Amino acid sequence: MRALARAALAAIIGGIVGGILFLIMVQGSFHQGYTDLDYNHVLGTMIRGTAEEQTGASDAFAVVGDTAGPTGLYATLAGGVVLMAFYGLVIVRLVRRHWTIRGLVLGVVTSLVVGLGFCAVADARLDTPTGLFGIDAGGMTPVVLVVSSLAFGLLGARCYDLVTGVSWWEEHREDVAAAIESVAELEDPDESLELAEEGPEQSRVGA
Repeated sequence: MRALARAALAAIIGGIVGGILFLIMVQGSFHQGYTDLDYNHVLGTMIRGTAEEQTGASDAFAVVGDTAGPTGLYATLAGGVVLMAFYGLVIVRLVRRHWTIRGLVLGVVTSLVVGLGFCAVADARLDTPTGLFGIDAGGMTPVVLVVSSLAFGLLGARCYDLVTGVSWWEEHREDVAAAIESVAELEDPDESLELAEEGPEQSRVGA
């Protein structure tokens, strides 16, 4: 039960933290003009059916000033948790390598879900052309989506690895007595504070 609880908490934490990073990277690229794909607005519009774009304030998540923004934000975080659950149930069991390798695998899976799933549905349901991997929204869009997906995979895998690790949960107690004994064994009992210029006839200075 403890292992199952740790895995569930790891999927939630990894999905939320990784989803926030993914959204910051994608929306930041949109605001910087690297891509014409307003991922958060498009996702929120797909779920809500309609949305109004209100000019004015905006932020990295494109939530302020966009009625579909909160929906896109919550959907991204929920999707991140689902992907992390897939990571824990499938990728961790099949790819028994370092967390960085598993994170890259998760990043590839995420890029396929976003590039083939999300973009295909958005292109079919909305009037704005998107294309697979967002190719119709600018030549840099596939690069933005893939890099953001890999970042999500690596950060999510790292969070999962830390949360499920035993050392993250168990209290580490230092054996003070053993540490004192080890320090005492390193000290030379014949060592004194005799200065270099002092001769053998001079008395030693010590405790």
